Amino acid sequence: MPNASDQRTDEKSLPRLLLDLLWQIAVLLIPIFLVTVIPLRWALGVVLVCAALMWLTARAGWQATAKRVASLMTSAAIGLGFNLGRALPPYWDIAGAVAVMFCGLACVSHLEKRFGLVDKKQAKSSSPSGGQSSGGASAWGGDEPRETPEGEPIRVFNHSEIAMGGPVLCDYLFPDGVLLQSLGASARFSNDGRYFAAPLPSRQAWGLVILDRQLRQLYRCSCDAFWELDAFNDGTLSGRYSPLVDNGAQKINLEQLLTTAEKVSLAPIVDLWLEPGDWQKNLALDTLRHMSPDGKQRLDASLALPASLRELPQPCDPLSHPEYRVSLNGQPTALLISADTAIIWNPDGRSFACHARMDAEQPLNYWLWHVDRGWQALPSPWVPAESEPSLGWSDPLELDDHCLRLSSYFDYPQPDCGRYGYRLHSVHSDCESRIGHAANGRMQVAQRQLTRVQLAVPLTGDGQRGATRIESAPVANKTRAQFTWQQDNSLGLGGYTCRIADWELPGLWLLDHRVSNTGRYIALIPFTLPPATAGHVVVVDAQERQLMNSPPLLVARLLDFRGPKLSVAVIRGRLDQDRHSSPLQRFDQSPPEAEDGAAFSEHRADSRLYYEWCELNVSPQGLTALPDWRLVKQPQSAIADGNFVQPAPTDKDAAWLFGCETEYADSWLRVQSPRLGGYLLTASGCAISDLAPSMIWSKDARYLALTRLHTDVKDDHAGRMAWQILLLDVQERTLRHSPQWLRNRPQFEGFNAEALKVRLFLRDWETKNDRDRGAISVLKLSDLLALPAEALCPRAGLWLAKDQLRHLEAWQALDASALSHWRKSGLLPSP
Repeated sequence: MPNASDQRTDEKSLPRLLLDLLWQIAVLLIPIFLVTVIPLRWALGVVLVCAALMWLTARAGWQATAKRVASLMTSAAIGLGFNLGRALPPYWDIAGAVAVMFCGLACVSHLEKRFGLVDKKQAKSSSPSGGQSSGGASAWGGDEPRETPEGEPIRVFNHSEIAMGGPVLCDYLFPDGVLLQSLGASARFSNDGRYFAAPLPSRQAWGLVILDRQLRQLYRCSCDAFWELDAFNDGTLSGRYSPLVDNGAQKINLEQLLTTAEKVSLAPIVDLWLEPGDWQKNLALDTLRHMSPDGKQRLDASLALPASLRELPQPCDPLSHPEYRVSLNGQPTALLISADTAIIWNPDGRSFACHARMDAEQPLNYWLWHVDRGWQALPSPWVPAESEPSLGWSDPLELDDHCLRLSSYFDYPQPDCGRYGYRLHSVHSDCESRIGHAANGRMQVAQRQLTRVQLAVPLTGDGQRGATRIESAPVANKTRAQFTWQQDNSLGLGGYTCRIADWELPGLWLLDHRVSNTGRYIALIPFTLPPATAGHVVVVDAQERQLMNSPPLLVARLLDFRGPKLSVAVIRGRLDQDRHSSPLQRFDQSPPEAEDGAAFSEHRADSRLYYEWCELNVSPQGLTALPDWRLVKQPQSAIADGNFVQPAPTDKDAAWLFGCETEYADSWLRVQSPRLGGYLLTASGCAISDLAPSMIWSKDARYLALTRLHTDVKDDHAGRMAWQILLLDVQERTLRHSPQWLRNRPQFEGFNAEALKVRLFLRDWETKNDRDRGAISVLKLSDLLALPAEALCPRAGLWLAKDQLRHLEAWQALDASALSHWRKSGLLPSP
């Protein structure tokens, strides 16, 4: 018989039910809308206030009020997700909004359970088909089973989440050694203790695992009905689907689950029982054998697993990377190696070296065995000085009577803003580097390899500074340059002799070097004693045996040597800590001459060093500095990189654009991303800021169409990024701003006496194999000329936009040698 509330519901008229539905929808959607449109900080505050009110009302015993606040917090969490999505870039907005909503709803569910707002009695008494249940442990963890039904402890560890703020995964180690990995936190034993069930969390379809503890068999069930398990009684498993979507309870018969499940028999290993897997392949080799070149010495190794895996913090680690105990010529030793350990024999067969452990409790070290002297621990391969390149080393390569050679490398000193910066990152991996530009300005990249070297570690000695010799990558005739330490200076830099075959170079050199990819040249930096510092780079032609000096440079590090182009990080100056960096002024203190440059190059708290990427052209005639700008022959794209000069069609004027970066302004290349924030100076003296790379001259060279990228446009449909056209009249010295937003990624196609043609694309960024050819938009020149004109202000031979008047000194101090060719034509008017 239906209860009274059901009767009252049945008696409601259809209009009343519709009104109730509209009210419920309004209660949900209105708070969502309000939280979406308010500032992001306020939206976050609303969610936090709701959480606090829920706690206060629940603690005061006002359960009904607390539940209403929980409902309000649900709407606020959804609104916060929409609000954040509006604030994020287009390619992050959806993912960010969904993640925040998911985490917010999970928090509401967790708080409702924590504050006792879920009616557990009603949930348990409701039917599986239509009821709600919340009697089991949470999928978000905190109530995992810690004991077997027999009262023995279960070790629960390795907790993780399937997504940020998502349900929890963990490992269960049972007292009998059964180890189940990456299962859900809401697990249950059957009431007879034989079975153990746990969900399998996933970002897609969930699964279910059932362990038969008696037979040590695992059943993987194709059942995605349970996120949380409530009970496992009398052959029936009951639980609930996602509390975030549908918390309806369900019951499934155990026999039905096992009939369709995949059955897996657990396999024993030491004192564990595991699912079959990759660990069995790792243990496939029981023994290893290595023979000396002459066949007289035999190294055997047998698998050596710990006596107990259960007691280890990570029981499966020895199975992922098994170790083997070594015996030599039938005599057991304490040495432990792995299956891929390199055993490097001396060609005479009387000794070998390897990277191994002498005992299970000892760290890895380089060990030498000699048939007459037995075992010897080799000293640390390298003792660095404070300011030298960071070295990494790995496998041994070669062994002779005097030294063991190890594979090694120098770190990559990448400027923190890409082509410039105020510190040099220490990168310990190969990475992509810019090597050129396409005709439209798109950056061309290639792999930049770390500087590979070899460490020649002596077999005798106590590992003192300078004992190890550095050998470069192969140069001419596959000979390696050898660096031998001689002394250190007070700046933490070592001085080394450099020998190539039988040719010892004069003087001392820093350790940092770079061999060209052709192998003919090697770049070096001279060693100096304070107050001097290195004032140039030297390139050694190993084929002709000659040294070539660069123009004067305060050299910090060598970056790359590709073809005839040597890239160097140089110190251009210092910038006060309190002063903001801009393309107009990257530094406010110029460096002294190299003879007095040591103190200038040291760390100071009041200012920071400014580094710049400098490229030198190497030829048999010597080294010449290359300009940091490029000459372009066509309009550049919105993603064009770098510093370029675009001449006018008549070649009597030119536009120099510099300082363009992505909106992140960091060391990541971001080849496909649009650039912004550039500064423009024409040979005719017009100076404008905050520009994107896309620009085009009119055919008569009177007008220059420019673009400006705005990243804060308030448009919920088209996104926050939009371009604006600017028209510069270099004859009348005026600037016009179009009020029309352009989307996306403008590429100028033509500019004649009647119209300006610009190609627009579907996205702000360009993919590698982009099939989007864009669409042409035509802007009439007459319409642009009808816009209000801002007169540029004449100052000392320049015409500045009003917002640049305060930067007049910086514009005047700017090195405008990029425009020297056109300025010689007398285009710049007198002040």
